[in-house]
Amino acid sequence: MKKTKLIVLLCIVTFPLLGADTPQAAPQTAPPNNGRKVEKPPNFIPTKADPLMGDWQGKGGIVAQVFPTPGGKYQANLLSAFDTESNLVAVLQGAAADGAITFSGDGWTGAIKDSHFTESKGDKKFDLQHIVRVSPTEGAKPPEGAVVLFDEKNLDAWAKKNGKNWLTEDGPTKWKLVDGSAMEVVPDTDCIITHKKFGDCHVHLEFRTLGLPSNSGVFLEDRYEANINETYGRLDGTPNGGFDNCTDKVEPRIRPCFPPLAWQTFDIDFTAPTFDASGKKTASARATVLFNGVKIYDKQELDLQHGAAARLGEAPTGPLMLQEHGMPVQFRNIWLVEKSR
Repeated sequence: MKKTKLIVLLCIVTFPLLGADTPQAAPQTAPPNNGRKVEKPPNFIPTKADPLMGDWQGKGGIVAQVFPTPGGKYQANLLSAFDTESNLVAVLQGAAADGAITFSGDGWTGAIKDSHFTESKGDKKFDLQHIVRVSPTEGAKPPEGAVVLFDEKNLDAWAKKNGKNWLTEDGPTKWKLVDGSAMEVVPDTDCIITHKKFGDCHVHLEFRTLGLPSNSGVFLEDRYEANINETYGRLDGTPNGGFDNCTDKVEPRIRPCFPPLAWQTFDIDFTAPTFDASGKKTASARATVLFNGVKIYDKQELDLQHGAAARLGEAPTGPLMLQEHGMPVQFRNIWLVEKSR
């Protein structure tokens, strides 16, 4: 069960100024290159602090996700519970009016005012307050014998990936240290890989997205990618933690995502593929993934399907890679425990 903190919302009449006007980023296409169009990352728009954005919980058997949308408006997803499958009750749209944000949709009407989110539909009513949920593994300490890959002091365990040569180093990483406790992706500086290679292991890392769009990933053995995207409140699209490049569209059925700027956790138990003496694969890689403490994969079989990693082929070991995809994302508290069979 996640830990929660209750947030008291003050000065609520000013909230339309705190990020609700954030526009959606649109994909861009670079000028033709030898007759070919080259896709560029969309414009990155930093998320502004917003006292309304995030999770709401209280009386009435309903919880909600609230987030800003273009034009100074808001969307509220009403859910039967957090972090469960098929939990959507209704989707509401909201706008500022008379010192409140008024919402309507799917027969529901209500408002956020004076730190309360109240809604009704016939005899159904709820009264919610803003909460901050925290992953149960946030701040987890590396156990004895763990390999600490980022201790929040330096990037000594990492190197810059050598372009398309994913398994080779190209000098020190150009990512930066921020806030005295995190590393941040610097766009256009390439991905980073660990000096050391790993096979069977347990990986813990913490990350946070900083705006829209966000795209990064954690590559086990430099090959099998657990996606990092900004997906809070999204009901479709590529989910956080999804193994897109190494499964046949086996996506997580649960989306336990926190809002942007919140720290989130991956805890991954990885079993490397095995090979016989001739090099023939005898067993596929597998992974169990906890995202913010919620299991989204259980011993999922991994087999390189497509994408740049597929050309590497499979191996019993490889470095851990963090992806640079043209947008800033932050990481902290990264450690790994090697396992023996």
